[in-house]
Amino acid sequence: MSLIELENIVRGQPRRAEQRRLAGRFSFPVTSEQDVSFALKAMKVHKPAPLREVIRVLSKIGAAGTWIRDEDLVAQAELSGSPIKHMRKSIASVNAWLANIEAYVGSLASIVSVPRPGGADVDVLLDRNEAVYRGGISTVFVLAGDEIAIAPWNIAQALLAGTSAIIKPSKIEPLGAYLFSRALIAEGLVPPALLYISRDSEGEQDLVARLIEQTQQSVIFGEDHTIDAICGPLGYRADHKSLVYLTGRSGAIVYPDADVELAAEMIIRGATDDRGNRCNSTKKVFAPKASSKQLESALVRHAEQLVRGEPTNPVTDLGKNDAQARAVAWESAAAGSVFYERDMFLLVVPPSANILKQELPYPTVAVCYYDEGTDPVELANASVAESPLGASIATAVFTRDKSRFIEAASRLLTCKALFNTPSTDFDFWTTHQARHLFLELMRKTELIHQENNET
Repeated sequence: MSLIELENIVRGQPRRAEQRRLAGRFSFPVTSEQDVSFALKAMKVHKPAPLREVIRVLSKIGAAGTWIRDEDLVAQAELSGSPIKHMRKSIASVNAWLANIEAYVGSLASIVSVPRPGGADVDVLLDRNEAVYRGGISTVFVLAGDEIAIAPWNIAQALLAGTSAIIKPSKIEPLGAYLFSRALIAEGLVPPALLYISRDSEGEQDLVARLIEQTQQSVIFGEDHTIDAICGPLGYRADHKSLVYLTGRSGAIVYPDADVELAAEMIIRGATDDRGNRCNSTKKVFAPKASSKQLESALVRHAEQLVRGEPTNPVTDLGKNDAQARAVAWESAAAGSVFYERDMFLLVVPPSANILKQELPYPTVAVCYYDEGTDPVELANASVAESPLGASIATAVFTRDKSRFIEAASRLLTCKALFNTPSTDFDFWTTHQARHLFLELMRKTELIHQENNET
């Protein structure tokens, strides 16, 4: 199989690398201090493309869906262990979002053309509360998470915001950012600068720190310990805005009236999507004690139906996880009563179990049973109250009563509540950690209208 050569890109042009390193079928450029300096200088002369043109190009790329090929996903599956079935689903989802991106922007704000003195009309983004948004803020995106759709989603958000940006892709998922950037260049847009920095050495960590210190805001995706490693030593300036996307501690609540068979199927899917390695993977379940035998039997049955195999096989459900991830998960799972142990862990734990508060990089579901009269929302909230986010990313709620779902959602400490669906059902039309990213990246100016009531 041929080697895939990646390049740093600045101002829409590839940068020649003096050194390269190999990982799987990928040849990475070794980013130098000069590359970082050039990218930072380029930010100062960045001129955003007109918003309507950005929307047109993003929509065209999403509708065509050809910016990444299936053979590219095969290479990515080999490197990351993520099953190609999952990656195909993620790419289809992000392409659908891109194809309909005008509706996405329109659901949040209006694009209004206003005359500019001495020049052509300019597009202004105006939200429902009559606040004007404008971009141009220098931003670095550190994409430490390895979801295939993170890079194109973030690059699109940066373009919508008109921000001058630098993208540092994940070394586990290096391809999406490069191919999406090339697609933008082919359509006449200048994408954010793209710098491959592995952070494996102290010098590379210093380069990432330099990017953060010399930009006005940063957006960071990754596991909590990764974010701590990046952010901890820095100490932010008062004028630096940090948008940190923390990991999930996501889970599920099963009410006594729930369809147990459906709940079990959706819990297993939520626990194993992309190796159970997502911020919204189902890691814990709060269920009625009266349903314990029926639920455990259904969970085991659906776990047994998962297809094991190579991540490049289109029928594989689980993919491959690092052996160290399994060891970490097993150490935590040993605190409970494990009732299933085949490429994932299912276990029963008491409400005080520390595993309910953890984020494990392995498909692991801790089931906590509650007695009649106990409020499962309170148990779920207690499990995230001391987490860095103070909430879960997603909580699936299983009940036949929609009003009960709405009532539970109104009290849950979660960014997203899902009704009878897996916690991993992710779409790009709703918020992620309560943020619509492109608006967060921009300056906001409130418009105050005061009537003149002189008599």
